[in-house]
Amino acid sequence: MARLLQRRMRSERGVTLPEVMIGASLMAIIAYGASMMYFSALKIYQQQVWRLPPYDAATAAVGRVSRELADGMLIDTHGPTSIVFIMPLKDSQHDNVLTLGPNGYQMSQGDHVCYYLGNAAGAYNEDGHCLWKAVRHPGAAQFVPVVKIADNIHPELNPVDPDTGQPRGMFKYWPDDIRLWGVELWMTSTSLVHGQPRTQTAHSEVYLRNL
Repeated sequence: MARLLQRRMRSERGVTLPEVMIGASLMAIIAYGASMMYFSALKIYQQQVWRLPPYDAATAAVGRVSRELADGMLIDTHGPTSIVFIMPLKDSQHDNVLTLGPNGYQMSQGDHVCYYLGNAAGAYNEDGHCLWKAVRHPGAAQFVPVVKIADNIHPELNPVDPDTGQPRGMFKYWPDDIRLWGVELWMTSTSLVHGQPRTQTAHSEVYLRNL
């Protein structure tokens, strides 16, 4: 009976201080290991983020210009920092409007579209860093800026043209049979990553579908 009483008292005495200290030590070791794994993973993530390119305004701009330019029917004017092309006239069903001429049916001319380098307000400026789109509707006298495509476009940072020794222009038209009337696009954008400037260059060559 006395032994049974001693066992019951031993089982009901609760947790001793040494047991608490051992448990706390084990929890501290587990927490330390988990924190080391977390900070190690965070360091690897930050290193990978550092290697990522900045927000690539140049690639986004070249992609947008290329898609619309490909639907053009004629290059009107072009230069290193601007290009004007003519879109086909569309009917209510968004089909090209055809007119009968001396040489058969031909597409009718619609909007004149201009992509150009300008300032933040939309005024043309070769030293500006904003890419704008302007439109002149049939019968209108002037182009009207409709949307700013990108900020921080820097043609002076484009790759050097080996033929001229100067940075490549943003737009170059090849009106010949060899290049199939293609338009070459070069754009370079800048961004800050961790407080340091980085650049990204995009290039494309576009061929008009509606020649």
